[in-house]
This record gives sequence, structure tokens and C-alpha cells, in this order.
Amino acid sequence: MTNYEHYQATVERVNATILRDITVPWKVKYQPFGNLATLESNEQLLFMVAPSGTVSQRLLLPPSLAQKIWPDNEPVNRLVTEYVVRGAARLAPLRQPSYRNNFPHWLEQSLQQLHYLVSSKEQLLQVMEDSHYPFPSKVKIEGSYLPCWVWYQKDGQSAVSVIDRRTGLFSKPRSVDHNQLVDNEKWLGAQVIDSVDESIETITYYVSELIKGQKQPDKDEPTLTDAIHNPCSSTLSPVFSVALTMGVVAGFFIILKMFLGF
Repeated sequence: MTNYEHYQATVERVNATILRDITVPWKVKYQPFGNLATLESNEQLLFMVAPSGTVSQRLLLPPSLAQKIWPDNEPVNRLVTEYVVRGAARLAPLRQPSYRNNFPHWLEQSLQQLHYLVSSKEQLLQVMEDSHYPFPSKVKIEGSYLPCWVWYQKDGQSAVSVIDRRTGLFSKPRSVDHNQLVDNEKWLGAQVIDSVDESIETITYYVSELIKGQKQPDKDEPTLTDAIHNPCSSTLSPVFSVALTMGVVAGFFIILKMFLGF
């Protein structure tokens, strides 16, 4: 088996494993304009939310387009889920920092890139139906090969988004001649490719980091006032821990002051 064949086999197994865990569709959730001070009135922010409550994709679209393609509270087409998972499975075996840095952006912002290119649900699903896409690659621009995502090919032109090597952010999509892309078989044949278990571990790690980043601070954490007015064990324990820490710090500085004589 060549390294390229090893990569393909790894991707296929990782993709199948992740898809087995997604049995309930994501759901579209609109975010109200009034709660987002930085959002312009002609934009609609919407989330695709997994059954666990995790935001799986974020989209910022003109309201009319959002309502036409992604109605609020509608279940998300299975093709969309498969598309995002397929991309993650193709990204996971690659060790280069630029692709690893892109992982969080892929999990939340990859569909936004497609919306820069297509403007109807029919076109969108047509692109997603082609299992050859999307795939990570490299594209030659101004004499340098840059990491990128390839979205589709049409009339000898490939739609790509370059990945910023340092931050992993997507650039706005552009069309390039298909011959500007590396030969994927040769390129992947020269890469160190992670195993199935390592690739699944990579996806699991970035998903867990995504979930951590989306968790809201615990608003139920009791304050000192809560403890005074309602001195039960559930309020006293956290407050006592904070008070004890503050007491230790204060004691340390008092002793230090006594020994140093100031």
C-alpha cells in the first residue's frame, strides 16, 4: 500500500466512524439582532446546532437568503453534516501546523466559504453531493505553494480558499486554473499520515475544545451575599474555598512583613 492509499483508507474509516455517532440532524437556530451589537441590520447570524447543543457551524447571511436556504428551527439536511464530517476526516490525518490551525475554523466556518460561491440551496446541495470534494491541498500562487481547501471544479477552474499558515483562517474563495493545484497523489505520498486512531483522537480533541469555548460562565455560582442570606452547604462550600484562598494569601503577606520589618 502506498502512502496515498494509506491516506485514503484512513480517511474512509475515520469518516465512517464519525458519521455513525451523528444520528440526529443538526438544527438551524437564528440569533436575534438585538443581542449582537456588532451585527449590521442587513445581516442574519444563524447557528447549526448539534443535538448536544454544540454550535457546529456559524453563518452570516443577508436575511432574505438565510430565510430562503436555512429557515429558522428547520432540521439540517444530512448532506450538510456529511460534507462537514468528510472535510474533517480528510483534514485529520495531516500533521502540518497550517492544517491543524485550520481545524477550529473548519468545524465552525467552512460552510460560510461555500456561501461566498453559491447563492441557492440547489447549487449548495449539488456541490455537497459530489463526494470528491472538499479536500485539503496546496495551490501555486505567485510562485509559492500555499495550503488551501478545494471546493469544486468547473470549466477547468477550481474554487479554492487559501489557509493562513499562522492562524489557520480561511481567505475569501477565489478561482484558479486547475493545474495550479499540486498533484495530490504525489503530495500526499510524501506526507507523514496519522493512523485511524490518531486521526479520530485529533477530531475528538478539536471538537472538545470547541465545546469548551462555547460554554457560558456558570451564572449559578453563589456570591458572599448568597451565603450570608442562605447559608446552606451548596453556597458555603464554594465561598469558603475562595475565602480560605484569600486568607492564605493575606497570611503570607503578613508573615513576610513581620520577618522583613516593614
